[in-house]
Amino acid sequence: MGDGSGGGKVPETGSKVRAADSERAAPVSQERVRNLSKALIPLSTTSAGLGKPDVKGSPLPHTPRYSLSGGFVAVSPHTDQRTHEALLAETYGSVDWLWSGDDEIRFAKADSMLRGFTLAVPERGAPDAWDPTPWLSTPLHPGVLHALSPGNFEAKPTEMRWVDDSAQHLICAFSDVEPATHGCVRVRAAQGFDFVFAGGVYVGWILSAPADFLVREWELPPADEAPAGLAGALHAYLGTFVEPKIDRMQDKDAALLREVDSLLARLALLPADPRRDVIAEHVADLRADWYEL
Repeated sequence: MGDGSGGGKVPETGSKVRAADSERAAPVSQERVRNLSKALIPLSTTSAGLGKPDVKGSPLPHTPRYSLSGGFVAVSPHTDQRTHEALLAETYGSVDWLWSGDDEIRFAKADSMLRGFTLAVPERGAPDAWDPTPWLSTPLHPGVLHALSPGNFEAKPTEMRWVDDSAQHLICAFSDVEPATHGCVRVRAAQGFDFVFAGGVYVGWILSAPADFLVREWELPPADEAPAGLAGALHAYLGTFVEPKIDRMQDKDAALLREVDSLLARLALLPADPRRDVIAEHVADLRADWYEL
């Protein structure tokens, strides 16, 4: 599966997103705090503890794009290399520089408001016991993040993914996070997309109705809802093309080949739709590459 990144890491200069005081913040591991204190979200230095992100205005107007072959979710104004370069010139933040693997999160130089982002979708699934459903009951705060000060920073991608049985929510998070509603803030930054914070620290993100937003690369998805059955097929895809199964398929595991073929047969029975073709073409490409068939 592709790395899904475009752009690259830039030198860190300590940019932070503003935090307000928050009482009884949810506990976050100190390792995560140290990592993110020098990246996107700062520690609050007040006696009240960790704060909330500064959210202003309305959510971004850009439709999410979920690329399986690229392994990313993008909410950004750019649609090709030229417009991506223009975005980078007009913004600051994090970027995947020379295969650093960083997520791309860009703030406008003019007003420090979030302009767009491209986030990697992890190949590793969450442990069976990990339950992020408390995040889904957290009230939404519509708007965009406002950066505390200009400057580039690092933003390491999330480390594991989770999808519910109906594939209505794709949730990606850091591996040391224990989801809870207490001290949690869910920022609705764009249609169907939420950043999640715990105690002022960025801990993950949520894409709702992910099947609606499937694309090959940078094109926009269809405006209507995905056809019946496509969410189930996406759930099957995410359950098949996940570590450690990916390693087994690359070693030509016969049982998983049957699973792949079953998914292709299932897709062939669904109504014609560009998003169905996104899954089918990507699965067929991986089957050909890994099984040499």
